Amino acid sequence: MLSEKRKEFMPPLHWLRAFSASARHLSFTDAAQELLITQSAVSKQVRLLEQALGQQLFIRRHRGLNLTEAGRNYLPIVDRAFNTLEQGTRSFLGYSAGRNLHLKVNYSFASFWLMDCLDEFMDAHPDVQLTVSTALWEREFLETSADIEIHYGREETFRDGAIRLRQEMLMPVCAPEVAARLNTPDDLNGERILDLTGISETWDFWIANSGVKGLDLNNRHYFSTYVLALKMAQAGKGVTMAHTTLVERAFERGDLVAPFDCKVVGRDGYFLIRNKGETANPHAAQFVDWIQAKFNAGR
Repeated sequence: MLSEKRKEFMPPLHWLRAFSASARHLSFTDAAQELLITQSAVSKQVRLLEQALGQQLFIRRHRGLNLTEAGRNYLPIVDRAFNTLEQGTRSFLGYSAGRNLHLKVNYSFASFWLMDCLDEFMDAHPDVQLTVSTALWEREFLETSADIEIHYGREETFRDGAIRLRQEMLMPVCAPEVAARLNTPDDLNGERILDLTGISETWDFWIANSGVKGLDLNNRHYFSTYVLALKMAQAGKGVTMAHTTLVERAFERGDLVAPFDCKVVGRDGYFLIRNKGETANPHAAQFVDWIQAKFNAGR
């Protein structure tokens, strides 16, 4: 049983590097040549690592080394860690050199629109290395500084220069098999209703602006994101409220339909904000042109 001190132990990187090189060469001498240090230094670093771990990693022989069972088990862990560091460093250097374009995107927008067509931008701009992160709530945009952000909300809440991607239309949506039993909005009274929290454009907003009367939506359930509500609706397990951008791909595939021709103009929308400060990314303009062309073609 390891002591609490040993459980918290993290070996110095130069000990791990000495172990990894020695395991590849099965020789302290050859490892020393690779690492540009002395053979005695490699041997000492490996010995200190073994003492710290409480495990013998090598069997020392006159003509070289052999890994012990513990050494064979530990080696892939160490090598994976160094590979992760190497790949992460390459990614960081690519970012700092201006190749990387960081997008911070509303989670629902990324799930239902962006991921369906982002490969088109990648193909058209192979010199750009994308980093895509998502935000479920507006406050999460404050945690990182992205080159381009795509928010969902009211226009007046965003700073000057925010670009509205389209005018959203709000409508009930459901799976085709559910729509087959919905002849008029009155039939919604017998359905499971999937509603949203944390936004203004709920079922109540649609009812107030659609002119539909007499709805008594008692079987109503609430979700924190469109992703959850739309997934249930696609599975035929309820009717949810959604807006144009989120459902256009699903409409094309036939996963979702609008059971009634009863849309209302949304107050909220998706807005693109570009960082235009001193650290502005030169590839940001390419992405802005691409996404605006996509939305303009869909109008």
